[in-house]
Formats: sequence, C-alpha cells, structure tokens
Amino acid sequence: MAALSLCMIVKNEEEHLARCLSSVRDAADEIVIVDTGSSDKTIEIAESFGSNIFHFNWIDDFSAARNFSISKCRGDWILYLDADEQLNPDSVDEINRLKKSQPAAVYCKVISQGTNTTNGSIFKYPRLFPNLPGVQFTGKVHEQIIDSLKKLKLPVIESNIEIIHYGYTTNEEELKKKKERNLSLLLSAVNHNPTMYDRLKLIQTLISLNKLSEAETELNKLIKRKDLISENRGLALFYFASVKYDQNDLDSAISYGLKAVKILNQKPELNYLLYLIQLRKNNLTEALQFLKSAAITNLKLLNNPISFNNENVLDQVELYLRAINLCYRLNDLKSAEVYLEKLSEYLSASKNISRELLLSELSEMFLKFSDETKTIDFVSACFNSVHMQQFTEIIKNCSNNSIVKNIYEQLLTKYPGSPVLYKNLALLYTDSELLKAIVLFQKALEIEKEPQTYIHLISAYLGLNEPDKAAETFYLLKQEFSQNVQIKQKIAVLEQKLNSILKLNSA
Repeated sequence: MAALSLCMIVKNEEEHLARCLSSVRDAADEIVIVDTGSSDKTIEIAESFGSNIFHFNWIDDFSAARNFSISKCRGDWILYLDADEQLNPDSVDEINRLKKSQPAAVYCKVISQGTNTTNGSIFKYPRLFPNLPGVQFTGKVHEQIIDSLKKLKLPVIESNIEIIHYGYTTNEEELKKKKERNLSLLLSAVNHNPTMYDRLKLIQTLISLNKLSEAETELNKLIKRKDLISENRGLALFYFASVKYDQNDLDSAISYGLKAVKILNQKPELNYLLYLIQLRKNNLTEALQFLKSAAITNLKLLNNPISFNNENVLDQVELYLRAINLCYRLNDLKSAEVYLEKLSEYLSASKNISRELLLSELSEMFLKFSDETKTIDFVSACFNSVHMQQFTEIIKNCSNNSIVKNIYEQLLTKYPGSPVLYKNLALLYTDSELLKAIVLFQKALEIEKEPQTYIHLISAYLGLNEPDKAAETFYLLKQEFSQNVQIKQKIAVLEQKLNSILKLNSA
C-alpha cells in the first residue's frame, strides 16, 4: 500500500506535540519533523514517536520551512499538520482508504476550537496531497499549497477528513503575539511582489488587531485597483463595513455592507455582520432578515461544503439562538417557535437525539422557562459555554426572577467558565445581596475583561459606599478599554459622573 508522510514544522511545542502525533499513529507511515529552533522538550517528544527530525534556520518565511519539510518526505502521500492540531480519530480510516486511490489533493475540514467566550470556526484546506515534484507552498505567512496544485492541474477532491485546531484556545496575550508576528511577515510580503491573498490577509490581520486606521488605508489602496475582480471587490467592501462597524460609524458600515451583499449574498459572515449593524442601530426587523439570511447560507455551507471555498462557517446553534432572542424582542412568539423548531431539527441531526424530545425540552426551557433540574440537565448538554450569552438573554424574558436565578445557578454548575452567567447572576443579586453580586462580578472579570461588567462592579461598590474600590475599578476599565472606539464615550461619561470620587482618590 502507498505510504503516507506526516509533515510538520515546529518550535517549542512541548505542550501540544504528543497529542498531535498520537492522533496520526494509525495513518502515518513516516513522521517528518522540521524544528526551527526549539529550546524546550519538543525534540525529545518527537524522538519518542520515532520521527525523522531535521533542523531549519528560521528566515521569517513559513513557505521556505514548509518546502524544506516536504523535501524530506519519502512517502507517496503527504499530510501536513501544525503541532496545535490533531487528526479526528474518525478520519483515520478515510485517509487510509484515500492512500489506495489515484493521486489527487484532498480538501480537509480544519475546525478551530472556540473558548468560553468566543466561537470557533471551520475552513477547508488541501492538507493531504500526493508527494509529486512541483508541489510547493507559497507565501511568507498563511502559506498556501493550492497555487502549485493548480499549476500541476492536480484535481482537488472533497473529503470528510477533520483536523481539530486548538491554536485559538491559547491566552489572549499569546494570540496577540502570533497576530503581531503574522502582521510583520505580511507587511514584508506586501512590500515585495504581493499576491491578492497577501493583501487581503494583511487587512484581516490589521482588523483583528484593532488597527482600524491602518486597515482602512490598505482598503482604500485595494479598492482603487483596476484589476480587482468582483469577488475581491466584494471582500474589500465587506472589510470596509467591518472597520466602520468597529469604529461605530454605523451609517457607513451599512452602506458598505449593502454594496458588498450585492456581490457576496451567499456569504454567511457578511449577512451576520449586516445583522449586527442593524441590531446596533436598533432596526430589529431588518436585523432579523439578515440573521435569517446568515442562518440559511451557513446551513448550506455546512450541508454542502463543496460549493463554498475558503469560507468561515458560523455556529449554526448560535444563529438560531440569536433568532429566538430577537423574536422575543420583537414580541413575535410565533416566529420564536419556528426558530425553536429549526434549532431542534439541527441539534437532532448533529447530536443524534430525537427531534420530538428536543423540541419538547427546548420548549420547556425557552418558552415556559422551566427550572426543573431534569430539563436544565438535558438542555445544557446540547449547548456549550459560548451559547450562554444568547441563552441568558432568552431566559431574561421570564418575569419570575427567582426562576431565572435558579436556572442561572444550575447552569453555572454545568458551565463554571462562563463569564456571562456570573455577570447575569450578579445582576439579579444587586438589589438584595450586594456583597454576593460583587464576588460574582469579580469572577466574571477573572474569566473575561468585559467593559459592562466593570461598570456594574463600579456601581455595586458605590452602593456599598466604597468609593476607593469604585475608583480603582474605573481606572482598570479605562486602562483596558480607553482605545476602544465603542467604549470610549461611555468611559468619558462615567469619568464625569465619578469626578469627585476620582479627585479624592488621586489626592
């Protein structure tokens, strides 16, 4: 049978490498590890798996390192992974089957895990391909193999192979360092014969680092190009809308977004952004229409990935929960029930649970607001921590605060890492038990630094007549969010209200 080489470039990956290599034991016939300067136990771990280890002097070019790594592979097929990834165990059999087939590159689904506070994402990339002359990576960062596959006229086929990516579950500081590193490499690439991919990735990275003015400068350069194809013009308009949304310039954001959607109406992320813009403008009916479009296009992507390329898949459960929440805000319970049915149908297929049972239990929770342990245990098992934001917003529609409190407290036993649950539970105690509310607000902030939680905590300290702690918390808020366009104005207003306290504190 044809042999498969696992191909990796690594540096200081002792935390992740064993998990990654264990996941391919039954698929890889050879493991090729190229180390770019590890100072931890990475090499030792690689050796314990019988890897062929090579060393490469890092030259700020991921493609150069990748191409060196594939030059060392002896297998007929190459699978490349990063150390913070692992092969889904269910994908091993499919890889072994494909090793016997005619040479073709293979799209794999790369599923990035979310955190307690952020959603994950799903993209597809050709991670499995024949070891043929001419197959090589391009791009200093966000390196791609697809261009060489096209030059070789090598077919790229779909598959159900899944690769789980844990890189975004790292702490915010480490994630920011990665983005800053990528930004440096992208700026270098853009200054030396850049591809359109480089330009778009640069803009994405600038936006993710909240360097909005710089992103806008790059977008203005891009949009003026005469060689800009329709799809890339649509992406540029989408990124413009995203920048304007982050700058809280909602009229410009909606203008760019509506132009973009004429070109990219099947892009879930764009429809979702338009929903967010209309929501912030308090245009709830329009927001629901775009959310509906996001849910429809995203479901198409999930059901038929072959028709989409390089699209970020959204969390379908989150979309349905948001729709239910928005229907409540519109006092449209009939539509809320419709989306509850859609949610039940989707979860039934993905969780292999009876649709009727799901609909019954979800109705108990989201329509009747049951606080029975049986219902909460069943329903909570169908969601994850990220969903708690919408979960709590829906439950707030219950008029009985004792029931709401009981639901939140039970959910916290299921999701102890959810800052949203701590914050919302704290709010329910602000009228009766301020000390308990403060402890809960503090726990929420330990998990996620969120501006509104700081503001609630300041109010709680003032309620307990503790101006020094209120002032201290305000300065933490200001330090953390003074550069955030959306929060800046709130901070200025709050500073005026706290003026006398802040003066006393600084004296």
